[in-house]
Amino acid sequence: MKKKILFVAIVFTLAVPVRHPGLLAQQSAEDARLIEVRRQQINLNEMRAALARTRELVEQGVERQTELNAAQVRLEQAQLNYQNAVLSLLTLQPRLSIQEAVKRQDSEGRRFVRLTLQNLTPSFDDSRFQMLNNFEGADPIPPELRTRDVTDVFVSLQATGASGDARSTIIGIPYETHIDRLQYGESRTMEFQLLRDADSLIVAANYKGQTQEYTIHLQQAETDNVLMMSSLQVSQEADLGAEVTFDLKLERSSVDVRRFPLKTINLPRQISHNFLDPGSRARLQQVNFPTGVTQQNLTLQLYLPDRTSEQVKMDEPLEFWVLALDDEAERQFTEDRIYTEDEIGQSRAGRVRLILLPRGVGRIEVAAPSLFSEILTGDTVEAKMTLRNAGTRRLDNIRVRAETPLNWRVEIEPDIVETLDVNREAEVKFLMIPPEGAVVGDYEVRIKTESYSYNRAIPTEDKLYRISIKARPNVLATTGLFVGLLVILAGVAFFLVRLTRR
Repeated sequence: MKKKILFVAIVFTLAVPVRHPGLLAQQSAEDARLIEVRRQQINLNEMRAALARTRELVEQGVERQTELNAAQVRLEQAQLNYQNAVLSLLTLQPRLSIQEAVKRQDSEGRRFVRLTLQNLTPSFDDSRFQMLNNFEGADPIPPELRTRDVTDVFVSLQATGASGDARSTIIGIPYETHIDRLQYGESRTMEFQLLRDADSLIVAANYKGQTQEYTIHLQQAETDNVLMMSSLQVSQEADLGAEVTFDLKLERSSVDVRRFPLKTINLPRQISHNFLDPGSRARLQQVNFPTGVTQQNLTLQLYLPDRTSEQVKMDEPLEFWVLALDDEAERQFTEDRIYTEDEIGQSRAGRVRLILLPRGVGRIEVAAPSLFSEILTGDTVEAKMTLRNAGTRRLDNIRVRAETPLNWRVEIEPDIVETLDVNREAEVKFLMIPPEGAVVGDYEVRIKTESYSYNRAIPTEDKLYRISIKARPNVLATTGLFVGLLVILAGVAFFLVRLTRR
């Protein structure tokens, strides 16, 4: 019997077809479990034969009933071992293969992944199945082992880390897709919406408590356009006279060497622009895709004029397009006319629509005829300043205040200007009062202004008003000196007259 078992095991091992080296580990486990099922079949048949012999001996009075009961127990144990081996073979991990993983983007900018999963779990060939199923006295092998269908598969999309390791963060909707049954060789296509953009991800397939994970790089869907363009900042606000930046992402499905000229259309001439490389900040006129590169990032920088015009109006959205063109589409567009959305849509250019909302900005200027005064002790200073709105938006609630030296007082009229339109002026009067007994010297009063425009604080420049205090002259002493000088002059004149007469 042992020789027979060894012979069957050798024949069965030789009957296993040669598989790909990457599948050897799983195939080795499957072969071991198949041999175990065969061994349990042989053992089960031996126990049945032993039970039959013991029953005959008991009927002949040679053996006792207890031996028959023991043989029955050994048969049931062999039956249990055989069933356990079959169940172990049934729970082998299926071999699921990803046939396709394609990313696409709809007109609203949402990204989807079309995933095709195929059951490539190998089934038993005829020779192995007959070897297991045609053994005399053995229970038949379940047909599920022949078909190897996969049931109750749950598929999800997970994010990858910086080094490619799984972070177990599901980034696709639905979070899990259920496949009730997948026959051998059958494919099933499902679609997920990405919660965040990704170029590579992990497909996790869970089956009977076992999880298979596949790290894949997504293929870009073929579209009518030569490439796809997108931006996370499709609509922005910007102040007049400021700069605004749009980050652009370009993706294509092919992997050959290509170049794409860049162009903006429907953008007023008053707004200048540059395409920049995000890393080197070099100015670009076209973007190059080397072999194997399917994605590039760009930066579009716009420079707004200081004043509004017919084309650039404050608080009115400005819609324009950025195009990445091939040689054929490049000849279709020039920057000297306005194109409709239909004209743009009929081209094969990669495109993205951007919106810019110009906002006015308030700017306050403070001017004065002079920022210096010289006074005597006990006097006060009266001064005037002019507030002017030099920006492009109305100023509201302009508050004027002063920071003074110790014990000084400043009266401001008015201290709050409720509103100041563009290019308008308002006059503010100051009365600066030093304390009694102020020491002779130089003092500074800091004039500050605070204002808001479009609910935003407007930065202003402080003004310094310098005051020099001089001491008052002593009138009595001055008069005495003057009288004394006159007496001396009169005495000299009298002496000279007397001297002349002699």
